Amino acid sequence: MIYYDVATLQSIEQSSVGNLEKRVRRKTMKAITVCLVVTLVLVASTASAQATGYAGYQAVYEKSQTPKHNLELYLEKPAWGKVGVSAFTFVTSGWAEAYAGPTYAPSSWLTAGVSLGAQQTNNELGIRYATSLWMGGGKDLPIQFLGFVEGDNTVSGLWYDAKAVYSPLPWLSLGLHGRRFVGIGPRVEVKLPAPGLPVTLWGTWNPYDPESRNQHRGIVGAKAQF
Repeated sequence: MIYYDVATLQSIEQSSVGNLEKRVRRKTMKAITVCLVVTLVLVASTASAQATGYAGYQAVYEKSQTPKHNLELYLEKPAWGKVGVSAFTFVTSGWAEAYAGPTYAPSSWLTAGVSLGAQQTNNELGIRYATSLWMGGGKDLPIQFLGFVEGDNTVSGLWYDAKAVYSPLPWLSLGLHGRRFVGIGPRVEVKLPAPGLPVTLWGTWNPYDPESRNQHRGIVGAKAQF
């Protein structure tokens, strides 16, 4: 009969738990990868409906700190009637995410979506999920709302980004923008008359953050729609 001391038993238990977590993580990431690939194939397929979206750049400013530079890419496409598919990627220093999933548009002024994907931080991959909601009034009521909520099963991983804007002119939009870890404040958008590839320049000043006393943050960005 073989006897083990307490330290050895704890080491064996920790090793077994660690191996189980690794196997679960690998299976989860395989499932997420399959979802992403299937959705991206649907979005990029050559069916009659054309994919639309945008590519964007952002710089997040904070007093006495180096700006954080972000890149983003969004694609969406109708699939079956009111159901569509979308995919989103976001890259910044030390962190990146990609997720995809179905969207549902019960009317011309409302679209909701849910997505599943992955994030990379500290050289590790983890699960990422998101929900989105868009509402718009069209030409008769030029008001739009767009919001995202993302998470990764941790409190610090919970993230939101939402904007509500009014367009008094076809090339100008004014409103409010809120983002976790940045704050809440006014937003301005200016559309440039670029033929074939509309470009929007935008900026925010976020003087209020419910989780921080830092009131010197803002975002400037540009996105090209296609």
